[in-house]
Amino acid sequence: MGGGNGQKSRMAREKNLEKMKAPKGRQAPPPPPPSARVLYFICSVRGSQLETNKKAMNIQCKVCMQTFMCTTSEVKCKEHAEAKHPKSDLSTCFPHLKN
Repeated sequence: MGGGNGQKSRMAREKNLEKMKAPKGRQAPPPPPPSARVLYFICSVRGSQLETNKKAMNIQCKVCMQTFMCTTSEVKCKEHAEAKHPKSDLSTCFPHLKN
């Protein structure tokens, strides 16, 4: 039984402590702590997932101007057109879908 994340973490800590223990004759200096500047750089490079999602919303219904993710299938576009705009045909709502 068992062997979850807690046990894995404990084993990893013990393993890392053993690696850090060097022979008495040549002790390695401890690694320097990461500076705030490095951490800020790492966070600012990643960017926001919300910004990425906004950029991916490039399919737009031309009737109601609702946007959809670029991975939206043709089936979902048809469902939207039938549910929201029953009087309009699919090509009016989504001109990029050719019937």
